[in-house]
Amino acid sequence: AEEECLAFEAVEAVNKAEEERLSKVATEAAEAARKAEEKCLAFEAVEAVKKAEEEKLAKEAAQAVEAAGKADEERSVFEASESAKKAEEERLAQEAAEAAEAVRKGMEEGSALKAVDAAKNTEEQRL
Repeated sequence: AEEECLAFEAVEAVNKAEEERLSKVATEAAEAARKAEEKCLAFEAVEAVKKAEEEKLAKEAAQAVEAAGKADEERSVFEASESAKKAEEERLAQEAAEAAEAVRKGMEEGSALKAVDAAKNTEEQRL
């Protein structure tokens, strides 16, 4: 009976040791799974941040391109306006030179009246 008791205790000790080993293995496996899940979540978070940053940069780049296009349009309109102003100034200067020449010729011919008429004719031709 004593041998049976010792054998039973030995079997119980082996079973207990096996349960403790299995419990430890299960705990380690659960910890490894938790760490793997944390790494996965961290990776997904990093990827989400990267994607958001890429989208933000793409949006900013598109806005910069649009702003550059608008600036180029405004610059073109400004240049066209400046060219028109310059052409008008040149036309007016040419007309003034023609009128001055007509007055000079009229003065050379000795008549202030002819000079005024020449200036009027130049103005009428312009209109």
